[in-house]
Amino acid sequence: MQTLDADIVILGSGAAGGTLAATLSELTGARILLVERGGHFGREFFNQLEWDMSQALYAEKGTRSTADGAIPVRGGECVGGGTTVNVALSFNPIERIWRGWQGSGLEGFSFDAAASDYGIDHLNVPRCLAEVRGRTNVHFPADSEVNRNNARFAKGCAALGIRASRFELNMRGCIGCGFCSSGCAYDAKRGTLVTFIPDAIERGVRLVHHAYAERVEYESRGASLVATGVVVTVRPTQPGSRPNSLEPGTYRIRAKLVIVSAGAIETPALLLRSKHPDPYERLGRGLVLHTSLPFIGRAPSEVAGHQGVEGTMYSDHFAESDGFFFECLFGHPLYGAAVLPGFGRENFDLMLSFRRLFGFGAMLVDESADDNRVEWDALAGKPRIVYRLTASDAVRLRKAARIGMEVLFAAGAEEAWIASEEPLGPLPTAHFRDASEAKYAELLRFTPHRTTITSAHAQATTKMGTDPRRSTLNSRGETHAVRNLVVCDSSAFPASCGANPMISIMTMARYQGRRIAGEAARYGL
Repeated sequence: MQTLDADIVILGSGAAGGTLAATLSELTGARILLVERGGHFGREFFNQLEWDMSQALYAEKGTRSTADGAIPVRGGECVGGGTTVNVALSFNPIERIWRGWQGSGLEGFSFDAAASDYGIDHLNVPRCLAEVRGRTNVHFPADSEVNRNNARFAKGCAALGIRASRFELNMRGCIGCGFCSSGCAYDAKRGTLVTFIPDAIERGVRLVHHAYAERVEYESRGASLVATGVVVTVRPTQPGSRPNSLEPGTYRIRAKLVIVSAGAIETPALLLRSKHPDPYERLGRGLVLHTSLPFIGRAPSEVAGHQGVEGTMYSDHFAESDGFFFECLFGHPLYGAAVLPGFGRENFDLMLSFRRLFGFGAMLVDESADDNRVEWDALAGKPRIVYRLTASDAVRLRKAARIGMEVLFAAGAEEAWIASEEPLGPLPTAHFRDASEAKYAELLRFTPHRTTITSAHAQATTKMGTDPRRSTLNSRGETHAVRNLVVCDSSAFPASCGANPMISIMTMARYQGRRIAGEAARYGL
């Protein structure tokens, strides 16, 4: 085993890891290694073929799911992580959510633009958010970028008096190809792949990809357990990836500070297989997935919802009252065929009218329930994801389904579907012929493998907090049990951040990067 020395090693290059690498290289002279499990693929590789890109860019080659196989749990596994494969939806951190966490003991993260948290000059959320938004070009799309699918959604909402708004997007020069989830072949999407990571590399950060973190290593120093580095295995570089900075092999990376930014599935899995102390069994507990339910309508004329900017409209009308959003997105045929209901001839006939289909989904801000969790399955050599909708979450998602059907018909649908094979009262399946049948959507039971629920925003599995009996981390992201070990990614949220999390994660990472630089002596840097 070869040994490498660094001051800081960051595991994961997505919204958190990429932003941290840029921030720490900007504000310190530390030797930094940025380690990514996936490959380093760029615009030259993104061929807009869904199957190819799912295999190369996603965790478990796009097949990762809950343990029962019922809910796909998609996540980027490539340089840039989720920011490379998401659809650019950009929500600022929601102040009422963070203030709620502060009321439960979370420290720092001031929303006062004049604040200097931890005594560090101008360390606060507004400053960090402004820096993230500026670097990633977050802005509202123009009228010309609202495609027919999004326009129909907005029309349906308006007809029912439901507030609809435009997403902000982190894009620049988007041509509207609609292949965001397969990587941007035009570098228009401003994820960490094309922003913070190049910034970090230019300042001397060493990027190592195709590198699997086997374990975090610790040693005892007096009464304390201290992280001393990580052991990683570098795999051969996949065809199409940019070159690596290390040859294949196993390496021990010794570092003064270990930062884990591997996401809400892989971060607890790494800590669990590293035998991180967990006396109160908090690691991996309270998983949030932002479970989502797709709705499909068939219009009398062509919509071609897969063409143009995929998502420009959403509704937060029910976000505070009922904890769900409507988000207007539409996939290309491979994803569409998987989501559309029916089997065999029924599914095929529906796909024949693909260009007339339009749709959106309900995204649930699900509760952080202890039984929903990530475990480490040593036999399978991968995380095991256990998740069930709670009773209260199911009630809210049923309401969203009913209103979603009403919106589709108000938008001009001739027929509408929920991605479900469950019988609903007099309906043999979730196939609705007119708005009067929408009420039957509230009979959904969300039976696994009969109703398609999706997810993309795993969170809250190594929570920040003050009480070790209820959290894994303190407000600095340091684990309660091990010094010089920081977690900074969506797993650190105490619960759902309340919306699509990318900008919240980046802002937190910018904040923690500034804090670490301002408290460098705390880590021996």
